[in-house]
This record gives sequence, structure tokens and C-alpha cells, in this order.
Amino acid sequence: MQSFKDAEGRSWNIALTIGKVRQLREKLGLDLLDTQHHLQVINSLTDRLAFVFLLVEDQAKEDGLSAEELELRFYGEGIASAASIAFLKELENFFQRLGQTVLARLTASSIEAMNKAQVRLDDLLKSGKVDSLLEEATKEMEKMMLGEDGNG
Repeated sequence: MQSFKDAEGRSWNIALTIGKVRQLREKLGLDLLDTQHHLQVINSLTDRLAFVFLLVEDQAKEDGLSAEELELRFYGEGIASAASIAFLKELENFFQRLGQTVLARLTASSIEAMNKAQVRLDDLLKSGKVDSLLEEATKEMEKMMLGEDGNG
């Protein structure tokens, strides 16, 4: 079981079982045991957060939270990423328990890549390089949209 904290500091537990995966498939139309669906979920923060939302929904109901109140708790610095990574770690553990080594390794590799990307992005933000890269990209887009002579 994996967990993450929301914007209010409340800890949420994520646990996957075959029965849960079946329920989630029925609700979302995505089968985590289907390789194509698995890849889609790995590559989509929206899909991962949809799974997280459904996995913690019963806990939220126990706390008397509506769906909207629960969703609002996912907003904040790093919360969506933490929830997403917690889900992927639980997914990796789920595949390991099933003996699905390839899917477990694929998930672990995705987690590692996401963590490395986050570290790199943090470094770029701290150094100010992101601002200069965005400025350069904006200038390039303006050139393309307006034409080289600026008369578009």
C-alpha cells in the first residue's frame, strides 16, 4: 500500500488488488493489465489522477468529503505528482505480486524517468534557465507567426 498527502496534510492510502483493477476498468474503461492501457496510463497524468481519485474515493466519503472537495485537495505544489508517483509505485508492487515482471519493470522505469525529469526541471527553474528558454521560444514563435519581416 502506498500513500500521499493532500493540500490539507491528510494522508491517503492507495491499494490495488485484482478486484479493484476490475472495478477501475469498469469505471474508466482502462485495464491496467492490458499493455496498451498500461502505457496510456503511464503517459497520462490525467489518467493516473483519475485512478488515484477512485482509489481514495471511499476514504473521502468516510471523511464526509464530496467529490469536488476531494478534487480540490489534489491542488498544490507537488501534490498531483506525489499522488501520481504513489499510484505508480502501488501499480509496480501490484505487478510484482502477480508475477508480471515486465510490467513491474516498465512501471519502475517510468517512475525513475519521472523523478529524474522532476529533478532536472527543478534545477532549470532554480538556475533561471527555464525563463531564458521560454523567452527564446516565445521569440521564435513570434517570428514564425509574424514572418521574418514582422508584417505577418
